[in-house]
Amino acid sequence: MTSASVTVLGGGLAGMTAALRLAEAGHLVTLIERRPYLGGRAYSFVDSETGTQVDNGQHVFLGCCTAYAQLLNDVGTLDQTFRQSRLRIEVRAPNGKRGVLTGLSLPAPLHLLPSFLRYPHIGWREKLRVVPALLRIQRERNRDRPGLRAMSFADWLRQNGQSPRAIANFWDLIVLPSLNDSSENISASMAFMLFQVALLQNAHGADVGYAKSGLSDVMGEPIAAQLRELGATLMLGRTIDHLTVDDSGRTTGLTLADGEAVSADFYVSALPPDAMLGLLPERWRDDPALALAAKHTWSPIVNLHIWYDRPVGDFDFVAFIDSPVQWVFNRTRIAGLPGPGDYLTVSLSGAWEHWPKTKDELREIFLPELELLLPQAKDAQVERFVVVKEQRATFRSLPGAPDNRLPTRTPIANLVLAGDWTDTGWPATMESAVRSGNAAAAVIQGHAS
Repeated sequence: MTSASVTVLGGGLAGMTAALRLAEAGHLVTLIERRPYLGGRAYSFVDSETGTQVDNGQHVFLGCCTAYAQLLNDVGTLDQTFRQSRLRIEVRAPNGKRGVLTGLSLPAPLHLLPSFLRYPHIGWREKLRVVPALLRIQRERNRDRPGLRAMSFADWLRQNGQSPRAIANFWDLIVLPSLNDSSENISASMAFMLFQVALLQNAHGADVGYAKSGLSDVMGEPIAAQLRELGATLMLGRTIDHLTVDDSGRTTGLTLADGEAVSADFYVSALPPDAMLGLLPERWRDDPALALAAKHTWSPIVNLHIWYDRPVGDFDFVAFIDSPVQWVFNRTRIAGLPGPGDYLTVSLSGAWEHWPKTKDELREIFLPELELLLPQAKDAQVERFVVVKEQRATFRSLPGAPDNRLPTRTPIANLVLAGDWTDTGWPATMESAVRSGNAAAAVIQGHAS
């Protein structure tokens, strides 16, 4: 194989993966990132008052996320994560009712049936309708067919006898945190993918995993260190102004905002779609093979980080229904923090309602709600309340949106794409980002060999 020079644009998970795989293969890699650190939308920082590492968002991966787990294993940080040996999700309601969805030592999808039959948050009549719907999803052999791509999952669920309560307390319990959107909005095609891959095909597909330490400790910093060890050049805190493409349709270089020029044999854009298009000459921005990327829309996530002066949560993580609180992670238990109090992260997906609210408004809504859900919080003092918002946390898997997901190869000969928004077949997840980075590296290795 011939060694090639490759410039990677963007230091998120997709760009880091592509850069690492190419450097491992012996290519001369330069990675350019506008921030002074790697990680993209998955990073951590040290809170100035508590000295605690805070993730910008609570990132979770599932047992089916094999490419992501392999990446962490390759950089030596998989042991800094917790991974369930079997799925277990506790679901609580404000009235005190609790249920658990858990997997047993049975083949999929029977592994879920015993706990589902005991699940208290929907009635028996609703359960008798959920089971046939799950079986229809499992048996679907062409989830990408036009009818499913064009239909919302909620419409499909209603056509298949699902009540509003079943949609809210079962289907969206899984859909909302996984796809950062509700069943009302996402395509049936993407929902089928989620349920098939995570729940219905493999008994361990939905086992929950998450980082025990900060995201930067698990991904950004160790990958940066490994890239440097492999001889890659990291240009951090640098902004790209534009790409130059010649008349033959080949990228000849890029120019940074400070005027410095960078050239390479190949380029990987691991940028968001609009940022990628904005770097191209106008002719290429309007090219039908690229222009569809501009049609992506985005869904926000809001995370509330709350430090209490005493223990308030008897869990590592728990889901709530019939409440504005969705999922709560007890970071004191997860990270083994010394205490004496609990540091909780409240993760709010599809958070359009809460995105524009101020910190004080969010306190007024969620602290009383947490006192209702967690009785020990009534007597606790809140020592610190931090809000982290990601307005463009994930692209939306709306009906028709798969048409906007571009392939790895582009009509520009030596420019390839990476990013969770590209056509990986996966929703906007860390797994999709890693798969896209692997795919971009494979294309370049194929050209360079």
